[in-house]
Amino acid sequence: SIRVKMLTLKLIIIYILISSSIIYLSTNLGYFDKPNKRGIHRIPTINTGGLIIYLFFLSVISLSELNYTIELIVSIGFFVCLTGFIDDRINLNPSSKIVLIIVPSIYLILNGISISDLGQYEYLGKLELGKFKIPFLLLAIGLLINATNYIDGIDGLLLIFFLNCLLYYIFLIDDIKTINLLKFFVMAGFLNLILNLLPSKNKFKVFSGDSGSLFIGFFISFMTIELYNSFDIHPAILIWPLWYPVYDFLFVSINRLINKKSIFTPDNTHLHHFIYKKFNGNIISTIVLFLLVNSSIIFLGYKISEISKLLSLSIFIIGFTLFFLIKFLLFKRFKN
Repeated sequence: SIRVKMLTLKLIIIYILISSSIIYLSTNLGYFDKPNKRGIHRIPTINTGGLIIYLFFLSVISLSELNYTIELIVSIGFFVCLTGFIDDRINLNPSSKIVLIIVPSIYLILNGISISDLGQYEYLGKLELGKFKIPFLLLAIGLLINATNYIDGIDGLLLIFFLNCLLYYIFLIDDIKTINLLKFFVMAGFLNLILNLLPSKNKFKVFSGDSGSLFIGFFISFMTIELYNSFDIHPAILIWPLWYPVYDFLFVSINRLINKKSIFTPDNTHLHHFIYKKFNGNIISTIVLFLLVNSSIIFLGYKISEISKLLSLSIFIIGFTLFFLIKFLLFKRFKN
């Protein structure tokens, strides 16, 4: 419609103003991600891309009223984005970060963005959460946010994951207002991806930073809940865009425990680091491969869930076992 087209044009202008302002301020205030042993970049790079995404999302919900619940998720996500921004500045300890993420999460859960079961399955019936509902949701949300933070190690990877999720949600739902809202979010993700993939020496290159990874994890967590809660999309369908952050997070955490390391100690044992090295440091090849594999697995997972919800859930669980074995073999080969 003409109204949507006009709003789109206005939002493009707003995005340019927001991104230009954040880049200018970050450059002058020294908000950079400095090179370290784990990072793949060799020069200081602006790490406030998450603020650009969040402020754009905030602009979208300020100029339109398309889906109240999703807009509530975005508005409360301010506190998570702020937590990530502070973490990038002073490196918060894990316990402080957990508290600052749990508080806004509890607020949304108590305001109705919640579920009481994990869906109906053949032979098993409905998997009720019962009294364990709130602890389960907080644990799942916390783990997914942390898992999303883990995949922010290669330029563009986090944003490709985010765009895959948003496009999958658009495919699943049939409410035109919500679809339009998510399309505006896709626009922000795509434009940020361009900034993220600029050459290292380009002054407009921007990393998402913790403000981006934590907010995206928070948003995806509550969108998953909302899609089941309000759109009746089965969890066996919704789990598939999450396969990579969940699988990689579980492997890395288990591997650290096996090696008697703190699960909070960062390292380069993520699968995307192996792929990046396999491609001799070629970022484009790494994220193109991830895009193809991720999209294929999401599509196959969706098709399987159409056949059987229990089969979909079972394959998702079995998939982690296969992922663990493949990753373990790669890790041993890399060490040798």
